[in-house]
Amino acid sequence: MEVALLAARVVAGGILVVAFAIVSDMLKPKMFAGLFSAAPSVATASLLITGLASGPARDHRYALGMIAGAIGLVFFSAAAAMLVKRLGAIPGSALAWIAWALPSLGLWWLFLR
Repeated sequence: MEVALLAARVVAGGILVVAFAIVSDMLKPKMFAGLFSAAPSVATASLLITGLASGPARDHRYALGMIAGAIGLVFFSAAAAMLVKRLGAIPGSALAWIAWALPSLGLWWLFLR
């Protein structure tokens, strides 16, 4: 059952990645194309397949985890924008991961554990 669920997620995620890539290719400016390609489509496919296989309670938990990760991504992006300018690409990006981990893990600890 788990292998079939994983296979369904992979196929659905791949189909949605291609669909989002086609839509994003039509958007202007092109710098936003990557924003709409992989992550939203894989998350959508994963939630759809999990919801159909396991029910909405498990889907709810996964969606909350995705929201916590997205909030962490906002913090990572802001920190990386500042740190990469000051420290360079590798050290700035490495330190920015701390800015992702703190809010993401904090939200997980408060709401999802």
